[in-house]
Amino acid sequence: AMGMAYLRSSTTKDALTVALSQQNQDGSMPDGVLLHAEAELKYINQIPHSDHCVWLPICLMAYLSETADTDFLNEHLPFAGEGEKATVAEHIQRAMIWLKSNLNTEGLSLIQQGDWCDPMNMVGHKGKGVSAWLSMATSYAWQQWAEICIWHQQTERADFWQAAATALNQAIRSAFWKDDWFGRGITDDGRLFGIAANNEGKMFLNPQSWAMLCKALDKQQAPNLIEHIREHLYTPYGPVMLAPAFTAMVEDIGRVTQKYPGSAENGSVYNHAAAFYAFSLYQYGYADEGHKILSDMLVKPQDALQRGQLPIFIPNYYRGAWKQHPTHAGRSSQLFNTGTTAWFYRTLVEGLFGLHGTVKGLRIAPQLPSDWQQASVTRRFRGAIFNITITRNESVVGTVASINDHVLANNEISNIVPGATYKVNVKVGL
Repeated sequence: AMGMAYLRSSTTKDALTVALSQQNQDGSMPDGVLLHAEAELKYINQIPHSDHCVWLPICLMAYLSETADTDFLNEHLPFAGEGEKATVAEHIQRAMIWLKSNLNTEGLSLIQQGDWCDPMNMVGHKGKGVSAWLSMATSYAWQQWAEICIWHQQTERADFWQAAATALNQAIRSAFWKDDWFGRGITDDGRLFGIAANNEGKMFLNPQSWAMLCKALDKQQAPNLIEHIREHLYTPYGPVMLAPAFTAMVEDIGRVTQKYPGSAENGSVYNHAAAFYAFSLYQYGYADEGHKILSDMLVKPQDALQRGQLPIFIPNYYRGAWKQHPTHAGRSSQLFNTGTTAWFYRTLVEGLFGLHGTVKGLRIAPQLPSDWQQASVTRRFRGAIFNITITRNESVVGTVASINDHVLANNEISNIVPGATYKVNVKVGL
């Protein structure tokens, strides 16, 4: 649904409407959204997961950035069952309150029996274990919601959620930062895992990328963290989700450790997680590193036989465990049921080409890889077409964008006329 915001935004709006209409009145979301009232094969799983609410403001922000349709926030939608209705804004507010109620006494997010990583089902089954990734995703969701609240002229509410995110970030740093990177979680019995002391599952990718997204990571620490990610997680086929892959059951982590080393969530190049990382790198200005992660997701002539896939889609994962099983590493799962492409596309549009929607219009801040001297892109945005040429120029510092030789203030195009075509020239410094 998030990816469709860039292609046909009405589909994103419809998906949000369907999802929010199945929200519980306490703000929680079901373990799966029914796409048809008479569906027989219903929820993807019914094991209690705790991450569903974080995706609502993330998807909504993509939709609003593309459309500026803040009127949608005032539309009334039902909750699960019959009776009460509330505005879309109130639905999201309740979801954010539910995420706050899901914190433990130290202010960290309880994982229950899984978060984004479905088979991490034994970390918190006793009701005490917490997830570093979910804590970070919660902080990021609150920050996204705070920004939307500003759009919606709810400044007091925005201040509340920004303050909540700041406090959560402090708790994240205190609880999970260890050995120059972030651990993955703390089990029911208080064991921090995903750290250097672990023989397997020493480092996980998601806590590092989402620490960047939610700003729990100080920018001064980013170069050192990225170097550790290169050392522990990079392969010729992209970064693995965790390493070293588990080779035996770890009872207080769960089923993820029972999967074959290098497959699925157990140390594969899980492209959805790789796309999160690419997106986070662009938020911190690492254009070359972000481009490398995007490029590694694509099948190339020189590795097509090893990956065993035609270059027509990005699969759920490529086999990982590059050091443990080098002959199998890089092989495609052939699975296209993944959210990867939406995040890949968003990263390409908003990160590499730097064409990001705002309340007023289109902000231009490209981050070309250093070996690109020029690029061109056509962007369809709010009913208009933008033909954009980006070139490097030694006389420019930063970025200078212009239309018909008229330099744009703050590199932002406002007062966009639907149906119009704009020719935009962008110069970026060397």
